[in-house]
Amino acid sequence: MRRRDLILGIGIVVSGCIGSTQSNLQPDTDPFDGYPPLPINIPQKSPFNPTTLDTIEVNSQVIHMAPIDTVYNWHQRGEARFVDSRSQSQYDSSHILGSVLSPAPSGYGPGDPTKNWPKNDRIVAYCGCPLHLSSLRAASLIGSGFTNVYVLKEGFWEWHDRNLPLSGNTPLIEPPLRLISGATDPSLSGQTIWIRDLEHGQIEAAVIQPNGDFTFETRFSNVFPGTRFSLETPANTIVASLSDLTDGLIEI
Repeated sequence: MRRRDLILGIGIVVSGCIGSTQSNLQPDTDPFDGYPPLPINIPQKSPFNPTTLDTIEVNSQVIHMAPIDTVYNWHQRGEARFVDSRSQSQYDSSHILGSVLSPAPSGYGPGDPTKNWPKNDRIVAYCGCPLHLSSLRAASLIGSGFTNVYVLKEGFWEWHDRNLPLSGNTPLIEPPLRLISGATDPSLSGQTIWIRDLEHGQIEAAVIQPNGDFTFETRFSNVFPGTRFSLETPANTIVASLSDLTDGLIEI
């Protein structure tokens, strides 16, 4: 377990946090290390066997999907660093307490907060879609030499719905779920299609299926029917409003 001195003050409240699980947490004194602040009462260690986890393969890397109960135990014991794979605006709105922003697919390059982390430290990447961005970031971390990388299987919004520790400007707000579906050239099967909010920079990703179909599960904040988005495949890009994207299947 990571060791951190506890600040045992009275009346300390973590700004922006919700839920009874967060009332006894200390302020995050190092917002760049990826570790959450430890609670006053640290729970017992939960059994964990990585060989029992489901896996996915992304960009030739095998990635283990850790269930939320296991990840929450790691969080409360300071046994993992947390990486938010989404955009700056999504992170600013709400994120897992203690996590750093390191966007998919490859972070910020030389200035990324993960750059100097020990390669054998446990890392949990997460996103809201619930796995596309986090699995891309996890694959990149593994490719750069990290050996103990997981993704949060259920994604950020399940963490949010359970009132687990959060931080951010508006952690109480859960944007509506919107499905955006369409089709592209089947020759792009297995590759990534991106959707980008051109006003706020929010992003999500999806995998193109063997028949060319794709589906996004988005929870973008502060978007309206007229908000403009780009859809980007390796072969083509289109720009359309949110109302157009949610009104039937999209051809790109």
